[in-house]
This record gives sequence, structure tokens and C-alpha cells, in this order.
Amino acid sequence: MKYGLLLAALFITVSTTACGGSADDPVADACERLDECNALNDGISVNECVENVDRDLGLFTESERTDWEGLMRSCLNFSSCDLFLSCVDSSGL
Repeated sequence: MKYGLLLAALFITVSTTACGGSADDPVADACERLDECNALNDGISVNECVENVDRDLGLFTESERTDWEGLMRSCLNFSSCDLFLSCVDSSGL
């Protein structure tokens, strides 16, 4: 499923990115949060994370992207990094 590939891309990017997110951009918010949780790969910026995830989301249908964004917003509601990362990991995206 496309979600699995995107989740893998998000975690790879998360290990290396830093974003300035907004309430209207779950990709930027997720990348920023990954950076805050020290879960981005070394050498990857938040902006690169956003670019990578946006590129991968381009393979999704509009409905799949909407579903992914909703799930990511749910994960972003967790205040602790452990819960956020666990949510992203177990979301099945």
C-alpha cells in the first residue's frame, strides 16, 4: 500500500529534517515535530523533509492524501515525542 512507502519516507526524512509548520500544512508540521523529537536523519533539513514527503504524496490520489493528512494531524495531537512517534509508527500509513 502507498501508505507504507510514505511512512517509510516520512521516517527517513524525519531523521534528517527541520520545518516551520502551520496548522494548514500537516507535512510541514510533521517534519517540524520530527525535528523537535530528534527523529530526523542527520544532515536532512526540515525543508528537505517537506520536499521529500510532498514528492511522495504526489503519488497519492486526493482521497489517499486527505486520509494521510487526517492521520498525521491525529498523531500531531500527542504532546510527547514518544506518543507522537509511536502514533506515526503504528498508524499503518
